[in-house]
Amino acid sequence: MLREFHCIQDCSDCCIYRQYYPSVDYGKIGVLLLPEEKKQVESLAKNSKTSITIFPRLGIGVNKKTNGPRQVIAYQLMGNIDGDYCPFLDTKSDNRAPHGGFNCLVYESRPLACRAYPVIKEDRTTVELDSNCKFSCQYSNQASKNLLDNELGALNRISSRFDRLGGQKIWRYATHVGEEPFKNLLLPQGWYLQEA
Repeated sequence: MLREFHCIQDCSDCCIYRQYYPSVDYGKIGVLLLPEEKKQVESLAKNSKTSITIFPRLGIGVNKKTNGPRQVIAYQLMGNIDGDYCPFLDTKSDNRAPHGGFNCLVYESRPLACRAYPVIKEDRTTVELDSNCKFSCQYSNQASKNLLDNELGALNRISSRFDRLGGQKIWRYATHVGEEPFKNLLLPQGWYLQEA
């Protein structure tokens, strides 16, 4: 049975927990930012006096002088504590969202990746939701497209950027961010060429 998406009681997990991706070796990933969003997020941080860390995330081509990508095509906003907790979460005040989670200080201007979540994949017949989302675990990993219009619109804007990369060398940035037990397992921070 398909259900309408809504956040559930006491949840702001999508803004708190970050995953190791594509493996623990690379460290935790941050919230994906398109290049034009990077400046907007930096401006939001400056205006709200919020300390942030932004790393590159994906690059294309080859820059022989730097042994890295020719062009950065995506960045990532890192969390504050072991890579978790978005820096724009209001964790300092007692003001909580109606569902019990932390409020987002930049909700109306949040990045496309935040607007797209929990939608992670779409094909002609199915919308797939992230299984790490409490909503999709509680209900189903499928939802009706007409109930997720905003999320799908944001996902389509992001994916259209990456659909045009055909045949180029793809680089991934290892953040070297994570919990203590994994620190010794992580790759050094920097660019790594993805295997074909």
